[in-house]
Amino acid sequence: MTADDRPPGGAFTVATADPDKARAAVEAGARGVLMAITDDFAPADRMAVTLSVAEAELGLADGALSLIVEIAGPGGALRLAHRSPVPGRLAMLGIDLEGFGRGAAGGADAPRLTAAGLVALAAAAHGLPAYLRGSGSLMPDGRPAFAGFTHLLVAGN
Repeated sequence: MTADDRPPGGAFTVATADPDKARAAVEAGARGVLMAITDDFAPADRMAVTLSVAEAELGLADGALSLIVEIAGPGGALRLAHRSPVPGRLAMLGIDLEGFGRGAAGGADAPRLTAAGLVALAAAAHGLPAYLRGSGSLMPDGRPAFAGFTHLLVAGN
């Protein structure tokens, strides 16, 4: 759900890059934040600090709040080769294939293949699940379009 949606009952994950909205969502029951990264990991690093502070202030156990990082642009994918995003708090790593639309919509072109491979390798190196999102995520038989991915992220209302 997005940070502006009404929270459901129970624990949930919110999609936001705004630390204030993330904090409000945590107070309402969120136990995870999904952030899209297009260029560098600095926003994710700041969100990890926000989550750590929220845990302390709300009396939650260390590590109770998780961060899901979605690679949404070529710069973010290239940075995976140099360092991992927010180690220790990262719960899942994914890719939005729309951020790599260099060829035909949904096509498995070279930028998408390279970026998806980097995300799958980084997730595997950290023992994390990896997800795909966007057009071209599925094969006609329903399997993920790229090897190394175990989950699909589907946007809902």
